[in-house]
Amino acid sequence: MRTATLFDADAASYTGTVEVLGVIFRAEDDGYAVLEVQEADGGEGFALVGPVAHLGPGDRAEVSGEWQTHSRYGRQLRAQGALPLDPTDRAGQVAYLATLRHIGRKRAERLCDTHGEEVLQVIAADPQRTFAALKGVSVDQAAAATRSWHESRAVRELHVQLAPHGLAHLAAPIHARYGERSTQILHEDPYRLTEVEGVGFTRADKIALAADVPPESDKRAQAAAVYALREAEQDGNSFLPAEELAARTAKLIGLVPDPAVLAAARGLVEEEGRVYRELTLAGERAVAATLARRLAAPPHLDHDPGESDPSEELTEEQWAAVRGAFASRVSVLTGGPGVGKTRATKEIVLAAEDAGAKIALCAPTGRAARRLQETTGHEAQTIHRMLEWIPGGDPGFGPGRPLPVELVIVDESSMLNLRLAEVLLEGLAETTHVVFVGDADQLPPIGAGKPFEDLIESGAAPVVRLTQIFRQAAKSMITTAAHEINRGRPPHLEPGPDQERDFFFIERPRPERALETVVEVVAERAAESFGVDPIREVQTLAPMYRGPVGIDALNERLQERLNPDGKKALGERFRIGDRLIQTRNSHELGLMNGSIVFLRADDPDEESIVVDTDEGGTLRMPYSETATLKLAYAISVHKAQGCEVPVVVAVCHRSHTRMLTRPLLYTAITRARRDCILVGDSAALAAAVGRGEGSRRHSGLAERLRSA
Repeated sequence: MRTATLFDADAASYTGTVEVLGVIFRAEDDGYAVLEVQEADGGEGFALVGPVAHLGPGDRAEVSGEWQTHSRYGRQLRAQGALPLDPTDRAGQVAYLATLRHIGRKRAERLCDTHGEEVLQVIAADPQRTFAALKGVSVDQAAAATRSWHESRAVRELHVQLAPHGLAHLAAPIHARYGERSTQILHEDPYRLTEVEGVGFTRADKIALAADVPPESDKRAQAAAVYALREAEQDGNSFLPAEELAARTAKLIGLVPDPAVLAAARGLVEEEGRVYRELTLAGERAVAATLARRLAAPPHLDHDPGESDPSEELTEEQWAAVRGAFASRVSVLTGGPGVGKTRATKEIVLAAEDAGAKIALCAPTGRAARRLQETTGHEAQTIHRMLEWIPGGDPGFGPGRPLPVELVIVDESSMLNLRLAEVLLEGLAETTHVVFVGDADQLPPIGAGKPFEDLIESGAAPVVRLTQIFRQAAKSMITTAAHEINRGRPPHLEPGPDQERDFFFIERPRPERALETVVEVVAERAAESFGVDPIREVQTLAPMYRGPVGIDALNERLQERLNPDGKKALGERFRIGDRLIQTRNSHELGLMNGSIVFLRADDPDEESIVVDTDEGGTLRMPYSETATLKLAYAISVHKAQGCEVPVVVAVCHRSHTRMLTRPLLYTAITRARRDCILVGDSAALAAAVGRGEGSRRHSGLAERLRSA
């Protein structure tokens, strides 16, 4: 690469030392950022773009890159490398030290005044003692600052190791995962880096090959196979056929692997041509075994709801579901919207109370559990809370200590993946009756497996499928549209006789007009026509994050329209008043993946924010726990599973065609409690209605249940 100064107009490349003046933009997921920088010798400033999100104001870095001209922002440097350097001037040292926990700018200035130019060396020699000597710093705060210092230095060392591979921006997440072992793992087994979010096989492979791992080695092929199978589980598969695993591995390594070598990879096991991860196979076998034992055993509850006069309000189908809950230790209640699942569930609760049985109600998400409690009048919890389970630890209720109840109702059971079903069943006594309630036609769960669908498909358990749409429900266009879509027919867009118009389709084939219409509907029409709060009572849904009508673009426009004057919070990330979604389970805070919160306050002094939860409570979140929050004016349909909101505005546009399926559209529409508006084009609507789930998930649970 040719080295050039900033003023060498003919040069295409640049290498030099810069100081970061400010952050113009920083992505939260991929390390991309746009920084305002200045040459360290006081030259003119310029924009630095690329994987440089690990740098912040006051940082110095050795950067290299290529000059380019942006149509809007002019000349800028696209970074190929950005190695952090310790600041040598007072201003830079203050800025760097101010980033440490419990230090801040005033204490950073005091450190520099006390120790002068050698401040960083003094801290390195004994950080705990140096920080504790500061006036007003407690022992605990000094310890926290010391940990922050060590983390910062360790991350910088990782930067040095990763920079030659163009992966310096991943230093922080790698250190968060492996801590002090990060550098050791980087050198001894770089393929383990794929366990870190944002590090795919290609990136880890680049490091491994640079460390002289032979391209044709079994170790490389097996690492690719483990990665491919883990990715397949994220797509819903419990296993992959050996031939498919070999094909996926070949795409990763560019060589045709030996299937026998792949199946011998550490942590993988082959069973009759199917390759599983060991833990997933054990989970599938455990779920099949416990369900089979329960189904083979006689009912434990001695109660027949039919002994008393059955309520005339229930149909024969609903009564079959109520009786089935007591006639078998495992039973299934399924059906679409408006067919009376809620009424039948409530009747099961009443019958159990009449029998004096101790019962528990649960659902996979907090929103679903709250709705279950509202409709039945009986306490309901998330499965995690009911079992006192924090993933990564052992549940409070499990083998040897079952939950002391005689009947459990599990709502929104279509959301159960294999792991959640395993933990649930392990936490219940085998005498406990379990009623799985859900809509089998909704999207399959996130994660490996599809236990609810497999249980129905196997024929091993008694299943009641409610089909009769009640007269009141039939008045809703949402209900009839959902059933029409589920049958593979385009929904009627005009109300029938005696129907209420609560379902709308707005034709907008041009993507920019579709985006504008969604924003207009949410910001103006929702409040005017439906009398709802557009931030708290309207949810926009879309199939994809990218694209002109994707979730990212929608969130940007909706935030600007709905919350233009909100005070900036967490730097530039959010605004006070924003609608946010939690994207990872945080059991310490009681927030699950998919929980909606509303940003109420930002407290830099306490390094925390305050949010209102969608369950009506208030929660303080430390800054360290906020990285998994994202804007939620628009979210994916998958993230909306299990929830119900007054008004849904859903995108059904041709730019999302590859993601549009019948289950996705059906799930989106049935999230609306009162009104649903589709925005898009009729061709995309027809394509979605005509397409099933897409690729079939590989699962062995139904077969195991049939065999048992």
